[in-house]
Amino acid sequence: MRCIACDKKLTDYESTRRHGMTHEFLDMCNRCLKDVPNIPTKDRADLVKETDYDDEDTVDNDSVTNCYTLDVDKDE
Repeated sequence: MRCIACDKKLTDYESTRRHGMTHEFLDMCNRCLKDVPNIPTKDRADLVKETDYDDEDTVDNDSVTNCYTLDVDKDE
C-alpha cells in the first residue's frame, strides 16, 4: 500500500491508521499526515516501530491510541 499524497510505501502502522470519526483508512504516511491539520485518527499502538518516524520526530506512545480500544461512537 502507498501514501496517497507522496506515493511512499506505507508501514503496517501507517496502513492501518483510520479516521477517528468515519473509520475510513487514511492511506497517508506519517510525514504527509503531519501536514494535514486537525484529523482525528485511530492508530494501532502495537504496530508502532521507531522506523515509522524520522529522526527529528519522536515516538510518544501516550499519544498513540489503539484502534481496537478507542470507542468514539459510544453514547453516554
